[in-house]
Amino acid sequence: MSEIVVGIDDSAGARDALAFATRVAEATGASLRLATAYPYSDIPSRGAVPAYRDIVRGDAQKLLEGTASTVEGRVSGTEAIANSSPPHALHDLAERIGAALVVVGSTRRGPAGRVVPGSTGERLLHGSPCPVAIVPRGFADAGPITTIGVGYDRSDESEAALRSACQMARRFGASLRVVRVFDATRVGTPALMTIPGYTTVCEDYEAMQREGLDEAVAALPADVDAATVFVAGAPGPELAAQSEVVDLMVVGSRGYGPRTAVLLGGVTHTLIRKASCPVVVLPRGSHGLEPLFAAAAEAAAS
Repeated sequence: MSEIVVGIDDSAGARDALAFATRVAEATGASLRLATAYPYSDIPSRGAVPAYRDIVRGDAQKLLEGTASTVEGRVSGTEAIANSSPPHALHDLAERIGAALVVVGSTRRGPAGRVVPGSTGERLLHGSPCPVAIVPRGFADAGPITTIGVGYDRSDESEAALRSACQMARRFGASLRVVRVFDATRVGTPALMTIPGYTTVCEDYEAMQREGLDEAVAALPADVDAATVFVAGAPGPELAAQSEVVDLMVVGSRGYGPRTAVLLGGVTHTLIRKASCPVVVLPRGSHGLEPLFAAAAEAAAS
């Protein structure tokens, strides 16, 4: 069965992360593995204090057990991890168990209803071996997920994001908004924008992008209610603006760097800091969220 790792601490952000992870688990048939890190290192040293370790581990385990009791039937296990770095602890756990998704909440700083990843989410997003979801403050009190957005630019990463968003839409019974941002600055530099023929080149490039977007949506399964959204501007801010009218946004990592690892480019970095809904970021070159739907697929086949 696929597992969702949920980062737990004593903040309201953990409550939001758990609420989102629980909804995803209910929709996909996945189980939850609750994890928290406590400040201690198990590397043998002269500074080891076993009594202190027992105390902080006991507190961490108590927190996990109390949280698990609120979502009975969905928790496959709890992990109290000795590590002074929560991102490293979650990263190592996700890699060890082959997690399908890691979910963390936003920092307690920043406005409610906005994704503000904080140090744990920010560092976890760099190099995670599986998709990462960052959940905005106040999500625990949000309504159902009825509309899912996905950033699309015909890259391999965005194709994976589109497939994953399509699967999510099916599981939630949600509609899909496929967003293509036309960035005119990629057609030419300001100096080139004044030369004869630039307008024609720009219009042709825009028409090509619109056509590619329409083709991608037309190829989606007929049972998915999907609409195209074509906007002009800077990709990061425009995707963040689209997050205000959807309940979940799915995007791929940037197209360079190590494969099967999440890496933040400028677009994704802007999005996760301004988004109004949960954002799922997929690792480059991975199968996206396909492992998350394994349990549901197995159940349907049996």
